Amino acid sequence: MEEKPILSIVVPVYNEEDNIRPLFDKIQTVCELIGDAYEVLFVDDGSQDKTFAVLSELSNQAPQLAVIRFQKNAGQTAAMAAGFAFARGQRIISMDGDLQNDPSDIPRLLEKLDEGYDLVCGWRKERQDKFLTRRVPSIVANWIIAKVTGVPIHDNGCSLKAYRASVIKQVLLYGEMHRFIPAMSTVAGARITEIVVSHHPRRFGKSKYGLGRVWRVMLDIIAFKFIISVFRSRPKSQKPKKLWQRLSDVLFHRKQRAFRVAAILSLPFFILGRILFGSANIVVVSCFSLAVALLGLGWLTEHHIQQAKQKLPELGKLTRFFIFRCKRRPIRCFGPIGVMLLILGGILLIPQVGSLLSNVLNVAASDLSAISITTGILVFCFGLFGELIAFANAKQVKDYTVETFLNF
Repeated sequence: MEEKPILSIVVPVYNEEDNIRPLFDKIQTVCELIGDAYEVLFVDDGSQDKTFAVLSELSNQAPQLAVIRFQKNAGQTAAMAAGFAFARGQRIISMDGDLQNDPSDIPRLLEKLDEGYDLVCGWRKERQDKFLTRRVPSIVANWIIAKVTGVPIHDNGCSLKAYRASVIKQVLLYGEMHRFIPAMSTVAGARITEIVVSHHPRRFGKSKYGLGRVWRVMLDIIAFKFIISVFRSRPKSQKPKKLWQRLSDVLFHRKQRAFRVAAILSLPFFILGRILFGSANIVVVSCFSLAVALLGLGWLTEHHIQQAKQKLPELGKLTRFFIFRCKRRPIRCFGPIGVMLLILGGILLIPQVGSLLSNVLNVAASDLSAISITTGILVFCFGLFGELIAFANAKQVKDYTVETFLNF
């Protein structure tokens, strides 16, 4: 490609051999009508069918088509991240490779982008997917995401989006974060809007998603709210600060948001421990221990975030643990354990269960419950703060290995 493109189309694909040709033909037709120099980047996420063979044949026929093939399946987020990284256009379009997104919507997305936005999201208002297994979970998840993150987008999961390249290249993507691109783009200060786009039923191949992802999405929502609260840039307020805000600035450096969050989380347990002091020893000890542990966790997280900002050549042991052993998603490792411990603590408060265990273990049920609940909270928070450390070091690690480049 000798002429630098103005528009880049990024299409992650995995086992979509029957969809590649008709999709590329549609994209090519639309891009020719737009008239700008363009490139189409297909990212083959380690397909096991004839997807790469079809892409290789097409790349010999079309100089505008570039192909990135991964050594092994790395997931849609990694494929999108690679596409964004190698895209050369000033404006970027992302879309699915299953023919459910319609390339004819691309001009409208670009027109909206030219109105001054950095990200234009597609909204599949008339979504053509199974109602119970796809649409209902999506509606609920999108409503929760909008409320939690403060980004009022109806369809976060729609891959059909338009981006200003200078903005999307700043957004850190890993670990299925593509669902949260609108929320994560606010960390880079993006101006976001959405438009209704077409959606078609899947004709060829099988969907890669199901109900099994629901619990992961719920954990992700909590984690991303946590990440945004710590890393999002906040405009300076002209209003006079309230007393608690001034006190917070005195006690904590304004940039130490992770430690500040830990201090806020620990405060209720310090208060509860003080209220119960002298009446329930194990419960009190559990509360105070949890509060101190949260403060220590906050300090440790802040220390690793500051190290990440210094861009040290080697990652620390804890950072490597969260990135490699936890695959950069600590909340998914420790979140379920924390939730199970919380549930167990609640079950121990049931009189029949508590009395039975008390007789067997010769320990008060309330004590066992307190230990289980506080341990569960600490384990869950360990996963949450681990997400902050993983996010802070995201630029130093790639989730994919490229095996082949075609037409680059």
